[in-house]
Amino acid sequence: MFQNNALLSQLKEQIQKDIPKRQGIVKATDRGYGFLETDKGKRFFIPPQEMKKVLHGDQIIALIRSTGDKSTAEPVQLKKTITDIFIAKLLIKEKKISIQAKNPLIKGFFKIQGGQKLSAQGYQNGDWIKVKLLKHALQENGFLIEVIEKIADVNDPFAYRLIAAATYNLPCEAPEFEHSVSIIDKQLPRKDLTDLPFFTIDGLNTQDMDDAIYIEETDQGWILSIAIADPSAYVNAGSAIDIEAKKRAFTLYLPNFNVPMLPRELSDSLCSLKEGEKRATLCCQLHINKHGEIIGEGTLFGAWIASHYRLNYNDVSDYLENDNALWQPDPTLAKQLHLLNKATSKRLQWRTLHNVVFKSQPDYLLKLNNKGAVSEIICEPRRSANRLVEESMIAANIFVGDFLAKYKQQGVFNTHSGLASDRLEKAVTLLHEYGITSDAKTLATLHGYTHMRQQVALLNNHYLEHCMRKLLTYADCKNTPEAHFTMGVAHYATWTSPIRKYGDLLNHRLIKSILLQHDNVVIDENIGSLFNDIRKAQRLAERDVNNHLYGQYFNEQVKSKWQYKAEIFDVIKAGIRVRIQENGATFFLPCSLLCLDTQDAKQIDCNREQGKVFISGQTELQLGDIIDVILHNVKTDSGQLIGKLAKPLTLPL
Repeated sequence: MFQNNALLSQLKEQIQKDIPKRQGIVKATDRGYGFLETDKGKRFFIPPQEMKKVLHGDQIIALIRSTGDKSTAEPVQLKKTITDIFIAKLLIKEKKISIQAKNPLIKGFFKIQGGQKLSAQGYQNGDWIKVKLLKHALQENGFLIEVIEKIADVNDPFAYRLIAAATYNLPCEAPEFEHSVSIIDKQLPRKDLTDLPFFTIDGLNTQDMDDAIYIEETDQGWILSIAIADPSAYVNAGSAIDIEAKKRAFTLYLPNFNVPMLPRELSDSLCSLKEGEKRATLCCQLHINKHGEIIGEGTLFGAWIASHYRLNYNDVSDYLENDNALWQPDPTLAKQLHLLNKATSKRLQWRTLHNVVFKSQPDYLLKLNNKGAVSEIICEPRRSANRLVEESMIAANIFVGDFLAKYKQQGVFNTHSGLASDRLEKAVTLLHEYGITSDAKTLATLHGYTHMRQQVALLNNHYLEHCMRKLLTYADCKNTPEAHFTMGVAHYATWTSPIRKYGDLLNHRLIKSILLQHDNVVIDENIGSLFNDIRKAQRLAERDVNNHLYGQYFNEQVKSKWQYKAEIFDVIKAGIRVRIQENGATFFLPCSLLCLDTQDAKQIDCNREQGKVFISGQTELQLGDIIDVILHNVKTDSGQLIGKLAKPLTLPL
């Protein structure tokens, strides 16, 4: 009866005028209540009943009601929602149809437009779907959604891959290919190098092989030839294939699965440097002296090659590291491998003295069964064959970085500015504690930073290494040449993976424009932001898949009480994060599980700023420490692995 009473509405508006309002972001919790966080650092409690009006991440205006010393937020106006499209599980029980959002923080009663027709359209209980928010509870009477598409069938054992890709708006299928293929850059001269015994080294199952190597010995050292697959010879700028490749930016790699940037007919066939197949490439030749230094100008040119050997990392490493290895190359290849082994060893030594070289980390291979679950986790340390390829490609990318900077002053450059400007003084203080003298002005230069990194490396101090890493800025991608501090080089532009990375494809086009003396390629100044955003989305998808697989794998081992060697790589107020050395899994050890008695956690100080765990001012644990841990439990909704110390900390008497 009072629903449309204008006087009542007027009175309500008048009352609300006298109540303070705040704008902020809604942060939901898994317990039903939430908080309004303002840009001024204020936080207001949102009761469960009021949380039914909003979604996690909403930007809203709320009334702030105070009772005594307690303040609560009452949402009244929606400014923006980030939950316009999201992934959910479809629940069909008899005639009741509902959804359960993949993100456990997205809660609420969602009405489904056309929900009763879904079964007739082939949807089943448990299917994963993408939904669109049509109406928001702060604007209408409740939430209304519609189902856009099915992401994965309830019975698909590999649904988690499709869900992860869809969550971050990444494609989960190869791009379509409906065009005839022919060389489009016939004006580019190509040397015929098909008689040279180029070879590839890749994983056993790799199909998109994009680099091949050939080496010769000279009186001064070596001439290293690196041939890179050339998809720009087939993909026109601005074509449908090119537009789709730019949109994807990278090939997405997940365990036992990839989603290519280019159509598979190109990435896995026509452009792939398959053994015995003639292929169009861009090639560089670098002169390396006996100390491992790149000398002279180097050359870049178009070429035809035919890989003479398809090799894999394990066979090559076994051969180079063991005289009695089962696999043995023929004399021609044996000579190539020994020359490359010697040259890249010297090259690594030179970079260690003059650039920046980080300690190599192992790769972890998750082998899956036909049910989509992990059957085995294999730790694969970086071996000699990895060095052959890595050092060759790093040399090629440094060379092209300098080449593009010299002739074009543009390109797709991988850049890093070193230590964050507001952390330079902290770095100076920290380094002084370990006997390294420097100053902020020097550390802000490429030479000063490189020299400092070389001094730190000599100390072999894992704690200092971790602390310095936390003071760095983020790596970036730019269209103009800048230094790459964390590699210790003036320029670095990757071009060695054009099948997998759109930026490398663009650099191929730039290289050709220089060789042909054309001025028809311009790199968008926003290209770095595009690549950074897509790479971030891919990393989040990779994280989600790994969390799912590791959570599933360890869920069966909760009661095992096995001890694992783990390295502390992060310290936060709530606890520490460690990486298991044998399988790459990440455990979180909350403060409450660092001691035998959970009550003792109140006396533990996990200090993020210093990267240390203190008890009564005494350092008990710190970044870089290798400790023994035990799996405590697995959070099934997120796949988070909770661990505890095998030998709990003890409080002083």
